[in-house]
Amino acid sequence: MRINRVKLNFILILLPPLLACLIALTPTFRYTVPLTWDIYYHIHNATLYMGRGIVFWDPITSAPHGRPIYYPPLFHIMLLFLSKITGLGFFTVSRFMQPVFAFFIVLSFSYVSGKLYGPLAGFLTGMFLFSSLFFMRMMFPIPESLAMISIPLFVYGYYRSMEGCSRLYPVLTGFLLGLMLMTHIFSASIILAVVTLSTIVLYIGKYDIRPWNLLIILGSGLLLASVWYAPLIVKYGFVFRSPATTSLPLEGYITHLGVLLTILSLAGLIHAAGRREKKDVIMAVWTVFVLSLTAAYLLGLKVLSDRILYFALFPMATLSADLFNSIRINNGKWSFYAIILLISLYCIYDGYSLASSIKLEVSDSELDVAEWFRYNGDHATVVVSDYHIQPPIVAVSGQPVSAGGYAPGTIRSISVEKYISSFKYTKHDIMRDRVGYIILDNEQRTPPYSRLVYRNRDFSVYRVNV
Repeated sequence: MRINRVKLNFILILLPPLLACLIALTPTFRYTVPLTWDIYYHIHNATLYMGRGIVFWDPITSAPHGRPIYYPPLFHIMLLFLSKITGLGFFTVSRFMQPVFAFFIVLSFSYVSGKLYGPLAGFLTGMFLFSSLFFMRMMFPIPESLAMISIPLFVYGYYRSMEGCSRLYPVLTGFLLGLMLMTHIFSASIILAVVTLSTIVLYIGKYDIRPWNLLIILGSGLLLASVWYAPLIVKYGFVFRSPATTSLPLEGYITHLGVLLTILSLAGLIHAAGRREKKDVIMAVWTVFVLSLTAAYLLGLKVLSDRILYFALFPMATLSADLFNSIRINNGKWSFYAIILLISLYCIYDGYSLASSIKLEVSDSELDVAEWFRYNGDHATVVVSDYHIQPPIVAVSGQPVSAGGYAPGTIRSISVEKYISSFKYTKHDIMRDRVGYIILDNEQRTPPYSRLVYRNRDFSVYRVNV
């Protein structure tokens, strides 16, 4: 009987990630390139590492000036490693990372939720993810997805560190923090703020915790991350330019989280507030903090509300799932099982519908331009264009571009508007900025000192002649 129970619990935890993997195969096989625009910048960095080793300077983006590589390297190293051992190109590896990331993110969420609240909660946590718009983001082969796998495991390690006197959990949890800092610093910063606030609240509430273990977590994490950040900061300092604010209206929260998850998580938050165990406090602090941070633009802070909301998904799904643990099923267990089945089918349908409706973030026309530069560009002078098309160009062709993605890490760049909009530039500007190509929409007129060398459905490429 014990063996059957263990098998059932294993199946409950494993079923949601397996379904996530299968659902993610739908867009993976439909398209021959990765789903997201962000991956092109990361492929470019992996290409740099492949050709030059682990370096801190990128001469091809923000050209002709170049810039330090402020983006953490772990994802790019992993991409390079997978490409080497499989013999596949970066684009193919990235594409097939999509179902793998979906599997491991959902597995991490389900596993940790199950460890905290039991296998039923773990199963439902995984299912609830399908009904959220963020399930689409879980398929994206980007550093944030790699960090998202680690976040529930990190918080569980923190929870165990607060409960016991052993130094093993704090050190291992700190190691996980260091890996996150070397993968996606934004994710690591948010979750570090969550555990710090949780420690303060637990301490004020006189819970039996080991607050000094947080210092061990932080110290070991920073020590590991310093392997990358110390030489980078010593050589170039550190720059992060906040992107423009994107706010969410109230209905935006419901759209991103899903109606079912929004309603159940509010009820779950109230339920957790009434019980107030350590794990409940951590989940509640996590939820409230992240939701508050999404509204920080009201205080004048630059925040990406929709991106930040993603980090509330685990505690909200977990608290929603835990509600079903409190339902008594003495005489109506089949009715209860029917409800679980209906919820599961509803969530699976939502997830499949979402996966079936995903559109590529990079258009065919943009990829055609990138391919043209691969075979026809001079791979020396700078391409000036709209910001969105530049990461595909640099990733596919290696042609220098004036921007190239990851704007927060840009120190110095040329004035693009005078080349693609006002056309108020001189021969001296062209020579100083080393501009060789200008890309415009087809509706725009030919810019000065240039001739048309390529045109497709949406874009015209002009060669600058000086």
